[in-house]
Amino acid sequence: MTNRARRGNRQKARFATLRARRSKRTALYEALEHRQREETARLQAARRRCVKTTGHPKTPTIELRRKEYIEIPVVAQSTIPSRPILTSLAVAFALPLVVALAANIHPYHAMTAHVQTKQVVVADASVTLKHVRTAAVSPARTPQHVKPVPKPRRVVTVPQPAAQLVEPAPQAVAPVQQPVAESQQPIAWQQHVVTAQPSATPASRPAQVALAPHGASLARPRNVMVPAKPVVHAQPESPWKLSPDGAWTALIHAPADSRSADFTSSTGQIISLERSAIDGEAATVTIGWSRPVVVTISSAGGSASQILPAPDDGLADFAAVARAVGPHLVNVGWTPLAQSAGVADYKVYRSSGEADDTQLVARLPATKHSWHDLQVAAQLSYRYDIVAETATGAVDAGTQVVTTPDELPVAPSSVLAGKGMFLYFSSIDGDARIFKRYDPEGVIAEAQNANIRVIELRMARGSCAMAQTSQAHAWLNRLLDAAARANISLIAWTVPRRVTTQDISQTLAAAAYKTPAGSGFAGLALDLETGDHYMGDGRKATVSLVQYIKTVRAAAGPHYLIVATVASPGMGNHTNEDYPYAKIAAYADVLQPMEYWHYYYETAHHEYVRREVAGAAAKAVARTRELAGRDIPVNVAGQTVDLEGTGSPSGREIMWSLNGAKSAGGIGETFFDWAGTRPDAWAAIQAFDW
Repeated sequence: MTNRARRGNRQKARFATLRARRSKRTALYEALEHRQREETARLQAARRRCVKTTGHPKTPTIELRRKEYIEIPVVAQSTIPSRPILTSLAVAFALPLVVALAANIHPYHAMTAHVQTKQVVVADASVTLKHVRTAAVSPARTPQHVKPVPKPRRVVTVPQPAAQLVEPAPQAVAPVQQPVAESQQPIAWQQHVVTAQPSATPASRPAQVALAPHGASLARPRNVMVPAKPVVHAQPESPWKLSPDGAWTALIHAPADSRSADFTSSTGQIISLERSAIDGEAATVTIGWSRPVVVTISSAGGSASQILPAPDDGLADFAAVARAVGPHLVNVGWTPLAQSAGVADYKVYRSSGEADDTQLVARLPATKHSWHDLQVAAQLSYRYDIVAETATGAVDAGTQVVTTPDELPVAPSSVLAGKGMFLYFSSIDGDARIFKRYDPEGVIAEAQNANIRVIELRMARGSCAMAQTSQAHAWLNRLLDAAARANISLIAWTVPRRVTTQDISQTLAAAAYKTPAGSGFAGLALDLETGDHYMGDGRKATVSLVQYIKTVRAAAGPHYLIVATVASPGMGNHTNEDYPYAKIAAYADVLQPMEYWHYYYETAHHEYVRREVAGAAAKAVARTRELAGRDIPVNVAGQTVDLEGTGSPSGREIMWSLNGAKSAGGIGETFFDWAGTRPDAWAAIQAFDW
């Protein structure tokens, strides 16, 4: 063989080796790309789990469902005086001119005699009125306006036309009774009435302010020397409401013609609410200290801004509110006073109903503006007084009387034993989950046919209740009564959004709901998830999950049935570092891991086998109990519907899941959810003996 032939053969061999290597590398790249796509799909599926129990397909779809808002218009401040003011000024200055001309007197001297200055100096509980008068005042004219409420230790100077001032005989300041209810109106000034621009309306009507010497303890005083307050002309109500969390909250609506509105705020915390049959779509803004907030509402049609003025936080605006969250918890909040008030600490006094005897129950630093009273009992009334010790004395604010609800019923965890189904409804016409789709008697009959013993009924999402209309309430009553007749247990299912009094109160109200016939819920299921439409993200969200169930347990009492719906440990091999299973289990009676096995793959037509499905259910039971750190009952939350295009489980998959959960020692399996379950899934549930 010639050298040329050898070189040719070597070249051919080299080319063949390169081609083989290239084909292997291409296959390797394709395998790596396939693996990367699969890992990406798993990650995306895990991230989308934040909406897996809501029935909404995806977050963009949730936003597309938002519509029909009402705008709160921004009221521009007019620079032109009102007609009554212009008229009064014209009369005040024109009348002396006419008189002077008639008397053949130069008008300049007459006009300069009709301007005076009134000074009001407030120091502690005393009031000093000083008048500077340059001419006689005619008593023929009556005042048209009143002076705003003075602030403590503040000098107010108001120039006034002399013809508009009426000075009655001096009167002594009489003692006034400290108000005990938030609904009482402030007392008017009785010494003097002058024309002045009214002050801004406070965030909420404050309790009367009592000023005591510095260092004195003021425990709900009965008779204190305070000036009577003025009657101020009606002003637009402030958007801010003082909450029992010691913060201000405001409700913002989108314009009626906006669609898919998005809410943002310049400061504070803003949360978009569930669409409501009553309020439409809206958002809440919360601030913990006084400052103005600009809320921007954006949609496809454009954007609009709403300016919320800073709520009043002075001593004269000190107020307190209380709310009975449950039979064993009352939350008390008060105005976060301005730093200039120099608050040293706050004292909380409690009395039983309208009783005069008060008891010091808490002493808190100046940074605290709320308190949780855990030493209360069911069906009793309480009232609270908050005393702020300041550099100039003590300021007292009282709450309204609140009454705690009845004790909640006691039920064992065995009510979840066997097979169950999730069901949620809406009160909004046109919604795919409108309650009118479900005939109450038909739902219970179908449950009996499939031998379903428990239904978890979604009652609230955050602070938004599902039954929002009288028709929805009538439907709910029919369902509860029909379930009671069939001996089927109902669990009130709620979706927490934030650890607030309003949110937790809505959850406890759902647990305590009863029909006129006395039918109610056997327990409460808390859907404890992280994500934008749940408790938020990050470390703060996981801490909030624990705080939420801890507060619900304290409010409901130690014996009420609480089910914690938790993330499945199999989704990402979670540990207690990723999700607080053990801390949640300390306050729960049952853990309910969401084992929606079709979330493991993005593609809709993956062929599952028995080992995958039964193994996932069995692992969910065993691993959840292990992470809980104690022998706690585990009820699996299974899947019967198509979630996010991953396909509906077949009847045999459902049978495998039931078998895996039961064989691992689970007390039952509840499937998500009623509306999307196909006939073959119903048949599989019916055929399985549990």
